[in-house]
Amino acid sequence: MTALPPITPKEHHNYVAFFLTLACNLACPYCINLHNSNNRFNQADRRALDVGDWIRSANRLLLRADLPLTLQGGEPTLYPGFYRFVNEVKPELKMDLMTNLMFDVNVFIKNVPLWRFTREAPYAAIRVSYHPGQNDIDDLIVKTIKLRDAGFRVGLYGIEHPDPQLRMHIQETQRRCLELGLDFRMKEFLGEYGGKMFGTFKYDNCATGQTMRTCVCRTTEIIVDPAGYVYKCHADLYNGRDPIAHILDPDFNENSIDKFRSCSSFGSCNPCDVKIKTNRFQVFGHTSVEIRDIR
Repeated sequence: MTALPPITPKEHHNYVAFFLTLACNLACPYCINLHNSNNRFNQADRRALDVGDWIRSANRLLLRADLPLTLQGGEPTLYPGFYRFVNEVKPELKMDLMTNLMFDVNVFIKNVPLWRFTREAPYAAIRVSYHPGQNDIDDLIVKTIKLRDAGFRVGLYGIEHPDPQLRMHIQETQRRCLELGLDFRMKEFLGEYGGKMFGTFKYDNCATGQTMRTCVCRTTEIIVDPAGYVYKCHADLYNGRDPIAHILDPDFNENSIDKFRSCSSFGSCNPCDVKIKTNRFQVFGHTSVEIRDIR
């Protein structure tokens, strides 16, 4: 099989993610993957890239020590080839995992090499999302401690939900976890609640879904959907529209990311793309996309 040319992200490229699957075993009503009522669940059933091709794709990546390959979804551990993937990708490639931890941690510990998810960073390589009413915090705490004791670095994350009672529960949960020596961090709630849009966004009216405008934009990220297609933003990825390349295209490289591309969907941007957030160094002020010429 012909070797593919390498992909070497530039210093300003902040994130590389393989969405191994868009399937999820939770059904959170505020899921930002379902922003603006897109068809993620329909996409979860479409053809997925074979695990061998995922491995070939990952092996193209020449990543810096500060830039891991992040596995996400959906719930990435639901991908049937997950354990083969994390074992057979070249050993110099470090990975992060975004998960709801709704899997058997004993199987995970037995089948995942510790070094794959071990690197120096200001946050945990395995990041667990807590969703009240969907996954159980007592279960998450037990599993997190078991993973920690096995040598994995795990962080828990909760959403600063606008609902006062839910927010109070999340804050109490954070205090409880910190007392147990567990890393528990809060993330800003993104999206609409009670008729109001929440989120610190760089661009006005970018995510309301009320008025569509045209623009040009470019990303700082390499994001790849379950079929291997590369997109300029999360909104396009979740909607399965206008891929810019396929991860196995020999001509796709780091320079492809830096192009400004036209878009007619400004106004229904996914909050992940346009929110002001911390970068991979945990420095606040980063936004995933740069948008110009909004009309």
